[in-house]
Amino acid sequence: MAYRDLREFVKALEKAGELKRIKAEVDPVLEITEVTQRVARDAQRAENSVGPAMLFEKPKGSRYPLLVNAFGSVRRMAMAFEVEALEEVAARIRGFLDTKSPQGLFDKIKMLPKLAELGSFFPKSVKDGDCKQVIGREAR
Repeated sequence: MAYRDLREFVKALEKAGELKRIKAEVDPVLEITEVTQRVARDAQRAENSVGPAMLFEKPKGSRYPLLVNAFGSVRRMAMAFEVEALEEVAARIRGFLDTKSPQGLFDKIKMLPKLAELGSFFPKSVKDGDCKQVIGREAR
């Protein structure tokens, strides 16, 4: 099952030990970039990684936290796709691309699960959503 939203993915990263929280106020103009580069260049970082994902909780001048380097390792990319290995994603895509036109009723019936999965990829229209949790109103 896919992550419901970015918050859920951040919780999964933290639970897996893949996230570092930066609680200090950090300037987004140059400081966040510098911190991210230093972490990425650290010789002690994990193999196939450019360091941990980092959640800057208080970017200066913003009331929103900033997540960086969320996909900076093979492990985190696999976590995002909810697979054990990225090759599984490639195999699924290849399966859709290699689909041949069904020849008979039995072939059409066998194709239904694949079509249902493909149909689930498209956006869905909803009346309400989590994006409406924070509503900014300008003072008049």
